[in-house]
Amino acid sequence: MNKLLKIISSRSFLFALLAFVQIGTFFLIVWQFTIFGAYTYTIMVILSVLVMVFVFEKDDLNPAYKIMWLIITVVLPITGAVMYILWGDGKLPPKTSEKFKRIEKSANEAMVTDRHLFEAFQEADPTLCRQAEYLNVSSAAPIYHQCESTYFKSGEDFYNTFLPVLKNAKKSIFLEYFIIEPGKMWDEILEVLKEKAAAGVDVRVVFDGVGSMFTLPRDYELILRSFGIKAYAFNKLELTVHISHYIVVNHRDHRKIAVIDSEIGFTGGINLADEYINEIERFGYWKDTAFMLKGSAVYSLSVTFFKIWEYVSGEKPVYTDYMPKLDYKETGFVQPFSDTPLDDENVSESAYLNIINRAQHYVYITSPYLVIDYEMQSALSLAAKSGVDVRIVVPGIPDKPYVYILTQSYYRQLIRAGVKIYEYTPGFIHSKMYVSDNCVAVIGSANMDFRSLYLHFENCCAFYGGEIIDKVRDDIRDAISKSREVNWEDVEKTHWFKRSVQLVIRFFAPLM
Repeated sequence: MNKLLKIISSRSFLFALLAFVQIGTFFLIVWQFTIFGAYTYTIMVILSVLVMVFVFEKDDLNPAYKIMWLIITVVLPITGAVMYILWGDGKLPPKTSEKFKRIEKSANEAMVTDRHLFEAFQEADPTLCRQAEYLNVSSAAPIYHQCESTYFKSGEDFYNTFLPVLKNAKKSIFLEYFIIEPGKMWDEILEVLKEKAAAGVDVRVVFDGVGSMFTLPRDYELILRSFGIKAYAFNKLELTVHISHYIVVNHRDHRKIAVIDSEIGFTGGINLADEYINEIERFGYWKDTAFMLKGSAVYSLSVTFFKIWEYVSGEKPVYTDYMPKLDYKETGFVQPFSDTPLDDENVSESAYLNIINRAQHYVYITSPYLVIDYEMQSALSLAAKSGVDVRIVVPGIPDKPYVYILTQSYYRQLIRAGVKIYEYTPGFIHSKMYVSDNCVAVIGSANMDFRSLYLHFENCCAFYGGEIIDKVRDDIRDAISKSREVNWEDVEKTHWFKRSVQLVIRFFAPLM
């Protein structure tokens, strides 16, 4: 029953249902054409044109994203508009939008930018400083220096450090995750949270209402509260007559954040479920990454957490109460940043593009999905054609077959341009990482797909210099050594039927 509900509420099922309605309506129109055909056709044309004009005139919409929605509207003139309203537009109902804007404004004002650090960074590397300045201006993301960064090349390594740190919490534990699922990992974490809450530690948990819909019991936040844990689900999917609710549901909290005592922070690609630590096997070996921060940069993670917390709880935080007090030695600069679908800035994608565009020697990328717009395709292709060693690692065993077919549809152009693509043979690679020229890396929650880059709440961290750069680079090289390189012959051998399916799926890439 649980699997059936999961299928019914999935975007794929809803899309198929709307497509079926479209086809049925089409045949109904043909059947009734002799009576109402001219009038119906005129109405369809008018509606389609109105929607296309609305989409076309959105100046803040990426051109590639815009073109795809125009195509969907043309191909599906009846249901295309509904699809766009539910899944394509980044706007929210006015009241909800205003609430988020107030929260973002308050949080951004709480961020303190040390201009002396930027000046020092400018002297060290002017081009990287421009990337940092962009993130600071667009995402209220200061850079930090006296921090300690620890990289985890697997979920197992992450968990072996995370659980003891959790057990040592004295004042507070803040968790914000897309997926929480009972099992060895969460059960052990929950026992610690219950003990800490009983001991007076401030324990707060936010989980995504859709991401955890089929992994947690309904109203799970009430269960957590019975243990003394402050808990909320973000934007649960509920049946309602208010269409605005379904628009809000389109925006998911895809972040992965843990902050302990305001001094130690964890983030990356790892959710709190057993496949992430390979306690259970799904799609072969699950390759994921994370990192731990200590020091002043943890403040950015705390502020990011409280943005969602204030929205779901209504509690306005005093941000200065959560400033770290300890300093650590670190050779590089650290810049945690968040991305929201509610502004007109695609921060994560721009951060990725900046790395690609400034690369001189190499860019290594890992991503579970490769569903990219024209700008990203062009940037990757141009870098490769300019002599930059561009390598992308994607899963060898997919979690979503239709997205995997869509991912492979981008191989032709990228490989032709000289981009090297590797499929991770041991299983599913879920890490989202960029590293370039031994000087910059970005690790976080944002996938290379339309939903992460346009519609989700995400968080990442940019590293400029320091030991973590080498560790990310070496880890990706190790993943490449275990992967199969996709060559031009593989692309040419793609069956005509699969290429036809890819062509059709590409039209609907914004929905994936």
